[in-house]
Amino acid sequence: MAFKELVMELTYYFGLGDNLHAALRTFLFGVRNPSLRMERGVLLKGDLANLSVGKGVVIQAGSVIHAGGQGWCDGRGRVEIGDGATISPNCVLYGSGGGGIRIGKRFDCGPFVGIYASRTDYAAGNGHVFRPVVIGDDVVVFSHVVISPGVTIGDGAVIAAGSVVINDVPAGALVAGVPACVVRSCAKRSA
Repeated sequence: MAFKELVMELTYYFGLGDNLHAALRTFLFGVRNPSLRMERGVLLKGDLANLSVGKGVVIQAGSVIHAGGQGWCDGRGRVEIGDGATISPNCVLYGSGGGGIRIGKRFDCGPFVGIYASRTDYAAGNGHVFRPVVIGDDVVVFSHVVISPGVTIGDGAVIAAGSVVINDVPAGALVAGVPACVVRSCAKRSA
């Protein structure tokens, strides 16, 4: 085995090759989106052509954004993040499948939020179920929330910490619980 091949083998064995490739992809995506602020340790997976971010978006450390492009999701996927959105540390956005994830403007989420446009098809025993997730403008999602495939969250909704959202959330609603239920309306009052 030639020296170069040995170095490549060792690099991939210790994970350096994948890490360097991921860091380069993330860096290049940041260059193409100059108003995007990405902290260290953000992992962008899938086809970056399927990822779009608005102006002033912040993606904090340790977050994973999956925009499809891999075999298990038939190469399909999409993640769209609107202007002024903040993705806090250690969030996971899996926008795999035909519909992917669409997040509106001024989205604010706490750490450890998971948003999934796919899940394992446990009823069939294999494969995946793909359903789009749509999140409106001015939505606040507190920490450790899980948003399941097929959910639509209306403008101005608030999701309480630790909630598991499996059903649509009306605009201006506060939801909480496992599964999340409407607690009250939190619509903004006009002066």
